[in-house]
Amino acid sequence: MKMAVQLYSLRDAGPLDTQLRLVRDAGFEWVESVATQGLPAAEFVAALGRHGLRVASMHASLAWLESRPDEVIDACRRTGCPLVVMPWLPMGERPVGGAAWAALGRRLAGLGEALQREGLKLAYHNHDFEFLLHDGRTALEWLLDATSPGQLGWEADVGWICRAGADPAHWLERYANRLAAVHVKDVAPAGAAVDEDGWAAPGQGIVPWARLADWLQPRVDLHIVEHDRPRDPAAVLAAGYRFLAAHRD
Repeated sequence: MKMAVQLYSLRDAGPLDTQLRLVRDAGFEWVESVATQGLPAAEFVAALGRHGLRVASMHASLAWLESRPDEVIDACRRTGCPLVVMPWLPMGERPVGGAAWAALGRRLAGLGEALQREGLKLAYHNHDFEFLLHDGRTALEWLLDATSPGQLGWEADVGWICRAGADPAHWLERYANRLAAVHVKDVAPAGAAVDEDGWAAPGQGIVPWARLADWLQPRVDLHIVEHDRPRDPAAVLAAGYRFLAAHRD
């Protein structure tokens, strides 16, 4: 199992070197980056090297993937990253209706095929809005069912599935053949952790992680700790590492 940290979790923890030091001090060897963290690829690679870290996956916006695909490929080659993840759709760019979500799926499928020719894999990362119904089916179904597993994988954010009021076990099983990575993210009980946007450290919230982790462990190689607004980043990373290590063979 690759145990990684999504660097978005640490965006308020200080400069990149501070963020990477926190990751390494917690015991992790892998990160998931947001592009190249605002740096030229060579500088990002150098920063990773200073802390003995490697890139397991990289978030890349739809705009970057479509307008500058060569830069995405170059960044992956320089960092050794095998997985590209399209992470987010701003409100104004979210499709409306099943046909529009299927069209987005086909658009991503074309990008996935182009990356596949370069030895890379493309996946889609969910939030909660993919579990809204459009013409009787969820957006996630319209999007994934319009593609093949080879064209588009799924980076399942379990915290956001729960925030949507959906059953994570159902959806993970439904699209088990699409799972490229999983965000190990937890939701605080109602009314708790208000200053952390309602998120909790892995295994300390209401997500049934004890059951899900055992099911996921043999099926998904890449497990990524994420917390959108940690009050104590070092404590969250330590808790995440302990949780994942306890479920690793």
